[in-house]
Amino acid sequence: MSKVWDILNEHDTVVLFDVDGTLTSYSYGEYHAHHELDFTPEFRDVNIYADCKRLLPMYNYIRRHGVDRIFCISKEPHGHETWKSEMLEHLYRIPANHCYYTLDSAEKPDIAKRIVGEHFGELPANRVVCVDDNDETLALYMKHTEFCTAHPMIFMEHIEELV
Repeated sequence: MSKVWDILNEHDTVVLFDVDGTLTSYSYGEYHAHHELDFTPEFRDVNIYADCKRLLPMYNYIRRHGVDRIFCISKEPHGHETWKSEMLEHLYRIPANHCYYTLDSAEKPDIAKRIVGEHFGELPANRVVCVDDNDETLALYMKHTEFCTAHPMIFMEHIEELV
């Protein structure tokens, strides 16, 4: 993982972050990590992102790296795109037009390729890192792109460097 950490710290690296479990805690419920209303119709009316707190290692990294080359790709089946984008802007200063949403995580690799192509053209694959907390999604990135991948724990492993 040391090569990925080095790549993450290059000024020209594009970083594609997942949101839930990566840039926000997954503690949306009172008694469970996931919200108790999830998969119910009333969940669409609950702004679970209103009280989110920034994760300091991620914030420090993003602040140091700058948001011009930071994008988010998030699975969002509940219609919370606006609230999620507002939270990312508020906590990390990631602009809403840097946030992409999908109903299916299997689409994330194609979205990643589209983001890189539209914003950066022919960027070498080792200048892009996809950060996700889901092993299946990381495997999809590995299978369908040539981009680097990282689990968010890499930021905990190098927390001293982010202070």
